[in-house]
Amino acid sequence: MDTEKNISLGRFGRFACSSLASTAVDQLVAWALFAAFRGLFVGADFLRILIATVIARCVSMALNFTINRRVVFSQEDPAVTRDRHESMQRFILLEVGILCLSSMGVWAAHMALGTPEWQAKPMVDLALFFLNYTGQRKWVFIDQREAKRIALA
Repeated sequence: MDTEKNISLGRFGRFACSSLASTAVDQLVAWALFAAFRGLFVGADFLRILIATVIARCVSMALNFTINRRVVFSQEDPAVTRDRHESMQRFILLEVGILCLSSMGVWAAHMALGTPEWQAKPMVDLALFFLNYTGQRKWVFIDQREAKRIALA
């Protein structure tokens, strides 16, 4: 049990570091695009925020998937680890959901509370961090049904 807990804490620590690196890239690209698109999308704040968020998230997703697949979840038993193709499909679906929640959260904070989008984005994304970790651990990289089957065998 202690070994399982240490692996899990190590995995969570690696995930946190991977997320910090990806988040830094995501935030910097988004902030740059928020400013760059301000003159292009006058009166269309949601569209400006959405497009900047999508571009930034695509860049950070590529980095995050690579790190998580090779470093964070690489120590799992190969019998319960999904193949790269299936993991990538699931990762993209999860991240599209997170992206939508992030865009809507930033927009809502910006419109309803008057929070500048560059301040709202880190707060919204921090709230989504734990949902993202759980989704990647339980659905993207590790086949829970296979892990349970092996544990029962």
